[in-house]
Amino acid sequence: MTTPVTPPVTTPVTPPVTLPVTTPVASILLGGTVATGAPLTNSTVTFLDAKPSSVTTVTDTAGKFSIDMSKVKSPAIMSVTLSDGRKMYSIWDGSTQGSSATTNITPLTDAVVSEYAKSKNIKPSDISATSVDTTALKTAKNTVKEWIVSAYQTTGGNATSLDILNTPFDASGKGLDAVLDSLNFTRNSDGLTVLYPKQVMLSDSESPSPLRPLSASNKLTSVSSGNDVFPLSQLGSWRNRMNDCMKVTVSARAASAACAGLAPLAYKHDSVNFQTHLFSDIGESNSVGAVFEYPKIMSISSGTSATVELRWYQPLTQTTHSRLAIFRDLGESGRLQDNKVASATGSTWWLYGNQRDLEIRIEPRLSRYENMNASSQGTSPSALFSGIHILINNYKQVNGNWVSTNILAANVTGPGLPAAGLVLAPVDPSLYSSPYLGILNRSGQMPAQLTYAPDSVNEFRLGGIPLSANISTSALDTWWSSQSASNQFYNNTRLLDFSSIQSQSLYTVKVVYVSGQEEIHKLRLPGALPSPTDAKGVAWPVLTNSAEVKDAILKPSSAVTAKWSFDSASLVPEVSFIAGYAPPLDACTNKRARIWQVEKYMGKNDKTIAFTPLDTSACWGPNFPGNSSTTTTDIGIRSLQNGTRYYSFITWRL
Repeated sequence: MTTPVTPPVTTPVTPPVTLPVTTPVASILLGGTVATGAPLTNSTVTFLDAKPSSVTTVTDTAGKFSIDMSKVKSPAIMSVTLSDGRKMYSIWDGSTQGSSATTNITPLTDAVVSEYAKSKNIKPSDISATSVDTTALKTAKNTVKEWIVSAYQTTGGNATSLDILNTPFDASGKGLDAVLDSLNFTRNSDGLTVLYPKQVMLSDSESPSPLRPLSASNKLTSVSSGNDVFPLSQLGSWRNRMNDCMKVTVSARAASAACAGLAPLAYKHDSVNFQTHLFSDIGESNSVGAVFEYPKIMSISSGTSATVELRWYQPLTQTTHSRLAIFRDLGESGRLQDNKVASATGSTWWLYGNQRDLEIRIEPRLSRYENMNASSQGTSPSALFSGIHILINNYKQVNGNWVSTNILAANVTGPGLPAAGLVLAPVDPSLYSSPYLGILNRSGQMPAQLTYAPDSVNEFRLGGIPLSANISTSALDTWWSSQSASNQFYNNTRLLDFSSIQSQSLYTVKVVYVSGQEEIHKLRLPGALPSPTDAKGVAWPVLTNSAEVKDAILKPSSAVTAKWSFDSASLVPEVSFIAGYAPPLDACTNKRARIWQVEKYMGKNDKTIAFTPLDTSACWGPNFPGNSSTTTTDIGIRSLQNGTRYYSFITWRL
């Protein structure tokens, strides 16, 4: 019998499955550059579109930002807050360049947004993303483009393809960035941006001419940045090294390679060393973690000396600080002077300081004076005042100690001051603790022998406008006339034209010593002095507990606490203060307690500032704080914006 053969079972072979290759979809990005000429680094960019919530991103070290376009719906209002509290705006209108989109934020884009807002009769802050009129926006872009197109062409730029909002650029000091480096910008009383041409190259004896805003009849025709003489990259090198050094604890800086050459032993600026010049307001220990912005060239004189604004954010005090510094072109020999200069620019330019033995500063100052007593407005009206603050210290540092310089008087001339000069003299040390000279006269007459100024006031007030609707302009004129008749620190009449008092305006200070020796010093104003009328648009911080403060300063108090709101303020505070004016007690042997002030650092997060008796001088006794016929108390804040000091005084005058 034959056994049947069973055929082998064949397992079917399953062919391999080939999976489709999926190429990841690249994100479509919206990006751009945030710069005022110098790039804005580590700055938060905010996008407001039709959604109820905002989206943010942060710029890098070159001022660049990018965000996934899926997170933002066009049109979108873009903004960045500057260190001085102002917002700078732009608008993404939905346009793209290929597979991505570019929209920058600069003073030029801010001007476009202002022109657009003006056409709609609104403020830039009131623009809604849900109702952007692209036709009107295009008109605004073309308006601003015409103001600067000639200057842009001198940099080799293609004017035909220039779009103020959307043309990509680098903050490199070239092309469109060179145009930005040639501009200053501010806001007028309507909250709209105004662009001015910046005059960088100035001779040692030259003041800037009164600036005219850019317009169809006053276009920017050339760039005036100092890039060719003093490359901005060198300032960037200095900034980067400073930021590296600020990461080091103070005690370890002397031995740290990151800080080598940055704080030379013989550096001198207004009689003080490097650490005191930069950090005296906050204390060097608080400088740990400070972040310097890109420095800003203010002016270059004779091609060998540059005035530069240095700004840095102080995280421990949550404040932004500013200093004017002097860089000089010392050539290669600068490397042999490391005991005098900070050697971190990577070139022949060195941070040099002004090398003055005296502290001499001239600052523009805008003060908001609020008298809470309605019945005394005739004698102490609530008002905005514009003035020039002159600080001439009668003491200098010698071997780390402050010693008297024995100044007889100083004559100061310049824009806004009397033609013959404003004369300042020492104040009576038995009455005032201030080492600074006070205003003696506005006639230019220098004293033949030591003559004390009648008060410690060193601010020359030029103009003012009433804060209260109950005070008419004519009433303020009458009050001003009575003040100017008795006080040398008021101009004869209230000025209305402040156009000559510009940033980098030149002032001459002639110092005469008791010995007969004379010195001449040249100084530049760090910022323009705004007229009180133009300053009406400034959004001041609000004191929210004015009733409590009034009660505290009307009678002897155990404490005075100020509560502030900065929700709508355009000013970033840096100091809160309480100041008192009263004769000293008989028990005080030094007799120097008549003028007293305590300052505390603050930022926008420090909304409650308390002052206690521990803050006060023992010479006040139990009656201070408190107002009476012989004592007064002021409380307020101080801030800095574009080189101008802003003070808010709140008081009660009997």
